Amino acid sequence: MNHPIILKLPAPPPLNSLYPTVGRKRVKSKRYKAWLTEAGWQLQLQRPGSIAGPWEIDVGLPRGLTGDIDGYLKGMLDLIVSHKIVDDDKHCRRLSIAKAVTIGADAIITLTPFSTEEAA
Repeated sequence: MNHPIILKLPAPPPLNSLYPTVGRKRVKSKRYKAWLTEAGWQLQLQRPGSIAGPWEIDVGLPRGLTGDIDGYLKGMLDLIVSHKIVDDDKHCRRLSIAKAVTIGADAIITLTPFSTEEAA
């Protein structure tokens, strides 16, 4: 696929809310599990397709989120990998994230195949 994939998903919980420690183990939080389920259904409804090889991502988050901006990436990246929209987040060549005005509490994610010609 050579054109961008644009996704509208509920804003994820921040990194500090994803994996609490229970005893000596790190486990997915109830909040994270609920978000994965909701966002996963939203992905399926949008039928996004996939990108093979290197890619880049632009993320627009709701302005009102209070956590560290980079803490919202982990959940989103893991979601798009687990739903096979991209092969692996190690193939991400560029990312940008901004707290911007978005509709409601949703994040807008734009995934684009990475062109080595543009990078040169």
